[in-house]
Amino acid sequence: MLDFLGRISAYWAGLPSLYLLLFVLVIWVVFALILLADARNKLNQWCFIGGMAFSVGVFKEYLYYGIGPSLIASGAWTVSGAQLLYSILSAAFYLLSIPCVLMFAFYFARLNQTRVFPLLRVAVWLPAVYLGLLFPPVRTLPLQSDPVFCLSIAGYNWLGGGAASAVILCALRSDRRSSLYRQRRLVAVSILLPLWVWLVAAFPYHALGISNLSKIWQIELPVVLFILVFFLYHAFREGIWGMRLRRETYDWSGSRGEVLQRNTQYVAHALKNDLNKIDWCTALLDEQMPDNREVDIIRHSVEHLRALIRRTKTHTDRVTLEPDFCDVRALFEQLIHETPHAPALTLEVAACDDAPLFCDKTHIHETLTNLISNASEAMRGSGRITLSYTHAKAARKAVISVSDNGPGMTPEQQKRIFEPYFTTKSSGENFGLGLYYCQNVMNAHGGSITVRSTPGEGSTFSLRFHSSPEERTRP
Repeated sequence: MLDFLGRISAYWAGLPSLYLLLFVLVIWVVFALILLADARNKLNQWCFIGGMAFSVGVFKEYLYYGIGPSLIASGAWTVSGAQLLYSILSAAFYLLSIPCVLMFAFYFARLNQTRVFPLLRVAVWLPAVYLGLLFPPVRTLPLQSDPVFCLSIAGYNWLGGGAASAVILCALRSDRRSSLYRQRRLVAVSILLPLWVWLVAAFPYHALGISNLSKIWQIELPVVLFILVFFLYHAFREGIWGMRLRRETYDWSGSRGEVLQRNTQYVAHALKNDLNKIDWCTALLDEQMPDNREVDIIRHSVEHLRALIRRTKTHTDRVTLEPDFCDVRALFEQLIHETPHAPALTLEVAACDDAPLFCDKTHIHETLTNLISNASEAMRGSGRITLSYTHAKAARKAVISVSDNGPGMTPEQQKRIFEPYFTTKSSGENFGLGLYYCQNVMNAHGGSITVRSTPGEGSTFSLRFHSSPEERTRP
């Protein structure tokens, strides 16, 4: 394979300088789009920084081989100046790209929520500092003929790239049941594909000393073009990296909830005024025609609409947390005591760790009440509902689960279950906002809610919490 690639490269002197410039511009466009998709998101920020570091590798080729000879011939530049700039930019490319990719991987895996993250974000730069001291950046160009330098740089990038890939893939695997799994998978593909092609194509020349492969890294150009098309394709469909280009900006931090909240407030205000008028007229009619069936129907309809307004407002308002340490066992006991259920329905605690949970007790109580109520209605008052709580102190994770042995849900229902106004119930009392509210509560906690369900066997909803700064500082 290497011999085949070598024969190809022997007939290919590399891309013309104009194509190198195009290569640089495409890289800048791709990573600028990713940053603009959600500029406040750490994932987007570190992807952009890594992309800029990666682009240095192409940009220095354009400067040195593209416009450098012309500038030197015209006297505007010197050979020594060109070699010095090439050396410094090459060192920046070799040493800084991988730490940026690792920082992205740490945030992708939510390691920033662990107590070791402050150490990780320092340690990730130490190999680059060591190699920079061992091989001075100003001598990178002459060092490229040194086998020790070449093997060191190749090993450093291979190990770092492999570590970043492992972290991203493990995080993706653990999120495979999450409602955001598809979005995270698209992000992983757009990062890992160019990373792997770069590691495979760029460093055999340095590590193995095969001179004919010196330009084979330029096959990355069609890969980057593919990523650009990949980004735009998904941006115009379901969204990617936090942006949906369909006459609206797709903000994965929750702007849809703000729009829904504003719409709800407007409709509630309009209905409230008219309901007051109807209520007043109904009272007058009731005085003139007591015990009239039609008047009673109007009165019940007014009360139903008022209940709709109250519940819709409760479930669409912005979630504001007042977190504190919560005794989950006591919370479970309170729920069992307060929740009305038929005699044929069993509500019990399957397992409960003693470790307190740092959360907003009021919102979590309401969330669990929603889940228990949904399970009870799905089983029509007959079956078993179990509550469980596990706290993995070492991993800084906690999970509350609500399980039932009811009818379960189809895969199609599971995909839409957290959408506002989506409901599987035929009753007019259900508005499809309960699970949407539950998801907003967990997003506000920095966690997630997932569902695992099999038709005919039941469902399990899991509330997944990650540690907070307050919890890490708890004595």
